[in-house]
Amino acid sequence: MWADPELTLVSSPVADFLRPMQVSKGQNIDVVVIGAGVYGAWIAYELQRSGKRVILIDAHGTGHSRSSSGGESRIIRMGYGADEIYTRSAQRSLQLWKELSAKAGENLFRPTGILWLAHEDDPYPVQSAETLNRLGIRFEELTAAEVARRYPQLGFDRISWAMFEPDSGVLTARRAVQAVVREAISNGIEYLLDSESAS
Repeated sequence: MWADPELTLVSSPVADFLRPMQVSKGQNIDVVVIGAGVYGAWIAYELQRSGKRVILIDAHGTGHSRSSSGGESRIIRMGYGADEIYTRSAQRSLQLWKELSAKAGENLFRPTGILWLAHEDDPYPVQSAETLNRLGIRFEELTAAEVARRYPQLGFDRISWAMFEPDSGVLTARRAVQAVVREAISNGIEYLLDSESAS
């Protein structure tokens, strides 16, 4: 694998290795990020905002159909059982997506709410509710009768109760990751679409 000791290499699953690249003479680069999916795009964006000189490389383009960020929608939710670290990460993620949405002037997040359906003996939604309560995140616990009244179009025969997260929702995945890269480019990041360098 090629690497310059003066260059920090951040790699994402898009590439197994980096072939030597031609960088303009005299151009100083701090970090090369390979893969412009959601992780690579945000890493490049945040590194650039922290003052690093960054090149972002992707073989097929941001939000392409081969990437996990290439779909039209992804759910952002706060409930992760007892795993508080994921709930805190989701909180921060939602905040950053909303900030980017406002900055880019695009509606990237839709607060549709998330409905969890539960059986009495299912610990995951119980632990999720405990975590959300501890962190002060809004949610509603609904009885089976309340759920059936709210959503009469669905069958809830085997449901004991439900939890509704009103502030969670849907992210427009492909458009959102493309917006991150556009913002990074407008802030001075260099973006290379190069299947030879990133494959």
